[in-house]
Amino acid sequence: MKSILFTLIIAFSLFAQSDQPNERFTFLQQIYFENSTGQYNAYLESELQAFLQKYPNSDQTDQVILMLGDVQFNRNKPYSAFIQYLKIPTLFPKSSLSDEARKKLNQFFKMNKNAAFLDIKDTVLTYLNQKHYFETRQEAAVDLYNFLFSLELPELRLPLLRDLECFAQSCQENSAHGDIVLFLKGKLNVSLKHFSSAEADFRELLSLYKHSLLAADALFHVGWIDYKYLKKTEDAKNAFVRIINAFPNNENTPKAQFYLAELYVNRLDSLNAGIDNYRLFVDAFPDHPLFKQAFKRLTLLLFKTKRYEEAVTLIGMHLNKHAQDSTFYAVVDSMARVLKTNFRKYNYAARCYVLLASANPQSAQSPFYLYNAARI
Repeated sequence: MKSILFTLIIAFSLFAQSDQPNERFTFLQQIYFENSTGQYNAYLESELQAFLQKYPNSDQTDQVILMLGDVQFNRNKPYSAFIQYLKIPTLFPKSSLSDEARKKLNQFFKMNKNAAFLDIKDTVLTYLNQKHYFETRQEAAVDLYNFLFSLELPELRLPLLRDLECFAQSCQENSAHGDIVLFLKGKLNVSLKHFSSAEADFRELLSLYKHSLLAADALFHVGWIDYKYLKKTEDAKNAFVRIINAFPNNENTPKAQFYLAELYVNRLDSLNAGIDNYRLFVDAFPDHPLFKQAFKRLTLLLFKTKRYEEAVTLIGMHLNKHAQDSTFYAVVDSMARVLKTNFRKYNYAARCYVLLASANPQSAQSPFYLYNAARI
């Protein structure tokens, strides 16, 4: 058996130099069937993946994917195998192997003891049983990768990334869905804390797909990774500024403005630039979840730079805008206490309490605010 396999591998290596998918498949299939002991599993996995990269649209693609899934399962890579088995009924719904792949998936769910994995069983089966209409197999593959990513299963992240990398190599440069593939790779690398690789994925997307709908999101991720993880302050600043200027209506623009202000204060030690950028945020995005945090930081920076009058004016203006928001009152109350305790600016603290009382005079807290102002 060992000598037969060795001979097959030598013969296959000769055919591998030519562009003959049918012959290459025949030899791979022979090695697969002769590999009963699993001795050549690693070799088979590598060559099956190479076949799929070189011949993604061959007549034998579904068979190669199923064989790859079996080899990966035998190599104790169950989640990699799971991805391969999912591909058959989704990418090749008319394949004679579709039923076999579904059986393997059902067996996989029965054998797997991971509670988190079992929780996604119904979601996976629903996806499998839906009718999908795609113009190309590549489009179907991208949809499947998006679905797998949406499951947010930690055990799937690395196998999914590895499979995406193989898929990307099989696609032509600037392919119709290349931006989505690069974006998914970037997100997976972030989740795996591979930040340099993630930044490279997002930058490649921006370079190859300048007009992609994902460009703004990719640019934000570049800025965020450079700022938070790679400590590339200038690159991060440039990315945030580009988002603000080029994509004013994108959902990531408020966050870019917020982190640009934070960057100026924490990395560049530029308090005035931080004040200017926090002010831009609170003026432009009063309903954003980061508003109160930005407002608090802006107010504290004004205190720190001894711009107390400006700070109290800002507080009064935004109390009028957020008169019905009790949580904003709590923010202003904490600012008044900071003025009194940390900065000992009693007059300004008293004015803050008066502003709190006058903003909503019918409030149960209004007498308390006036009492604090009188005591000061």
